[in-house]
Amino acid sequence: MSPDKGWKQFERRVSRDHGCERQPVTGERDAGDSMPHPMFALQMKLRKAIPKCIRDWSDSIHRTAQRDGKIGVLIVKEPGKHDDNALVILRYRDWVDLHGTK
Repeated sequence: MSPDKGWKQFERRVSRDHGCERQPVTGERDAGDSMPHPMFALQMKLRKAIPKCIRDWSDSIHRTAQRDGKIGVLIVKEPGKHDDNALVILRYRDWVDLHGTK
């Protein structure tokens, strides 16, 4: 048996944090990484690095929010795209505190 890959371990932890089970890779491009969840279709990506600008912006709003006892949320949108297609980024711990099962 091959060793458990880091990305599988990450998917398993996130799934458990949300009361779900990690789903094996089926080759389906639009499949979620864990199921079932009553509200969310979850997909996780383990990357060597997050783009520096995203990390910097996220860290900055997180520090600002933390000083005021709030949750930092970064919203990123491409010019010319509709606002409702923007991405919402927040720290995983904050997400779990709001939506997780623990």
